[in-house]
Amino acid sequence: MKASLRVLSLSFLLVVGMGLGTYSQAQDVAVDPACLPAEVSKPTGKMIPEDLTADLNVSFYSQYIWRGYELSRGSLVIFPSMTVGYKGFAVNLWADLDTRFAGSDNHGKFRLQETDVTVSYSNAVEPWKLNYTVGWILYNYQPAQNQELFLSLGLDTILKPTFTVYNEIEIGQAWYFSLGVSHSFPVNQDWSLDVGGWVSYLHDKSDNTFANFHDGNISAGLKIPLNNYLSVKPNIQYSFPLSGDASREIRGLSFSDSNNFVYGGIIFDLAI
Repeated sequence: MKASLRVLSLSFLLVVGMGLGTYSQAQDVAVDPACLPAEVSKPTGKMIPEDLTADLNVSFYSQYIWRGYELSRGSLVIFPSMTVGYKGFAVNLWADLDTRFAGSDNHGKFRLQETDVTVSYSNAVEPWKLNYTVGWILYNYQPAQNQELFLSLGLDTILKPTFTVYNEIEIGQAWYFSLGVSHSFPVNQDWSLDVGGWVSYLHDKSDNTFANFHDGNISAGLKIPLNNYLSVKPNIQYSFPLSGDASREIRGLSFSDSNNFVYGGIIFDLAI
């Protein structure tokens, strides 16, 4: 009998010991959340604000055409651009690098011809499918500078019509109005053919008063996404005058004796 009790007692102690041992082992493998490595712990917040955006863009073009005017000739022009946005506000820095400047100063040499700063605010009125942008532009081109205020109104509908008004506020008294449309056609998977154009009207009282339709422009580009952030876009454009007055003025202020231009290039865009 004593032997049986002794065996039962030993069996009981063995079972309890195994249970305690199992519990102790469970405690050893349980990890304190405070001791987790950084990559395993869940972050308490985002590293950057959710609405913060950035876009880096570099365009390589055969010519610099601005509002119908030929501002470069016979050279490759490079347009680097950087935009940072937050909750509708945006700041853009843009530059014109002319690899073989056609002007009288530094003729034939590489030249930083222009740097622009644009500050803007954009928003939308959802029930009307209306979007708007207001902003200010500083044009810094050698050897002078100019400033403009602008307002743009667009409709989120077929052809996305956009009407924009620019008001020159530093050098002269000029108003430039443009009406543009655009559309994107799916081509292959996530590729798209982007086409667009605009017509414009200029009212300029700076020197000799100009008040007439000014320039038109049509464009077509094939946008090819390379990944979620980077895309490349070959692009071609055609610029032409919309009136006899515009034809004479554009010819007089361009490098060559011409008033319509076919030009193009390739655009690399990195959106973050």
